[in-house]
Amino acid sequence: MKDNIENLLDELSEKIMTKSKLETPSLDFTANVMSSVNVEYKQSESTIYTPLISKKTWLIIAVFFIVVCACLLLGNTSEGFGWFTGVDFSFMPSLNIANLFSGISFSKTVLYAIVVLTLMLFIQIPLLKVYFDNRISLE
Repeated sequence: MKDNIENLLDELSEKIMTKSKLETPSLDFTANVMSSVNVEYKQSESTIYTPLISKKTWLIIAVFFIVVCACLLLGNTSEGFGWFTGVDFSFMPSLNIANLFSGISFSKTVLYAIVVLTLMLFIQIPLLKVYFDNRISLE
């Protein structure tokens, strides 16, 4: 009984396969699918890039920094610095800060390694920024 049912199913499937035509997608099938996906795709709120520090905040920081530098450079030096006038800095010459690191010496290999690593770091940061910007824009 089972063999008979299987034979009938095989015959039916063969008839269907012989009568059906092989369908192929149109030449611009991929372009049509991608255009419909792009129309329906909306970037979600979670993937929108927002910087931690906004441009307005950077502007405020820059203006504050420029004002402080201008006050230090153009200000009257005869005036005191408020609460700094009460601090005694007479102990500073005894610290001998200029000779603090004079006893340390590095080999040429260490200096070359530090220079190369620094250069690589400054090259890698912009490359990674471009990579992650492109990755965020594709999502």
